[in-house]
Amino acid sequence: MIRAFIIISFLFFNGCSTFKKEVVECPKLIAPKKAAEIIVNSENNLPVYIGFRGVQKFCFKDGDDIKMDLSVNIRAIRNDATEDDYVPVNISIVSVDSNEKKFDRDEFNYSQFLLKGSKIVDRATTFDLKVPAGGQVFLGVK
Repeated sequence: MIRAFIIISFLFFNGCSTFKKEVVECPKLIAPKKAAEIIVNSENNLPVYIGFRGVQKFCFKDGDDIKMDLSVNIRAIRNDATEDDYVPVNISIVSVDSNEKKFDRDEFNYSQFLLKGSKIVDRATTFDLKVPAGGQVFLGVK
């Protein structure tokens, strides 16, 4: 009895692995200059540059839409690295349809730790959202 259960379970789970995501070309991704890099004040009230330092995107068919998985590398640069500090980072990603009407949105807000002695700190953050056929995606930091 147990043997039959194991065989049936194996066949069932093995059959599920045949469902594969259909990889498609990703929609246009735009990071307007004013939203791609900014200067913000840290908790110690020191200026810190925040900007995008690379984006990786993977897109899959999701019904009539496209599911976009995105990895965004954020870089923080500061001149004064004499003490530990934190800098607020707010990232938004928005998909729009062909009429530029908002379709989906994902946001991430966090406080990035800046270790004493580190002038440059990178952090990768992942997002996912749906994009309509013929749509595009806007990415920004604030």
